[in-house]
This record gives sequence, C-alpha cells and structure tokens, in this order.
Amino acid sequence: FPCNECAKAIIQSGIKEVVYLSDKYADQSTTIASKKMLRSAGVSIRRLVPQRKEIILNFS
Repeated sequence: FPCNECAKAIIQSGIKEVVYLSDKYADQSTTIASKKMLRSAGVSIRRLVPQRKEIILNFS
C-alpha cells in the first residue's frame, strides 16, 4: 500500500484509483493516514486478488 508521501503525490497527480497487492503495514499510523487522505480526495482503493498463484517472467 502506498505510504503517506506517495498518497500525496497520487492525489496531486489526479489518479482516481489505487489497486494494491499487499497491505502488510495496515496497522501503522502512516498507512492509516494514507488511506484517510486518499479517501478524502475521492481516490478509490481496492486490493488486487490475483487469479493465479504465480507469474513467471522469462527474460532470456
């Protein structure tokens, strides 16, 4: 989940939706503040639920 400084940048850039994969710091005050800022600015927040267990990237 984006930190509060990133949330400010997201809001200022006009992004309307944040899709996140992990929220491992959900209980920290900075993450709570980030969520409040995003919601107050009308940015929707949703967790990505992967359809697959793994993604393989092959660069060879």
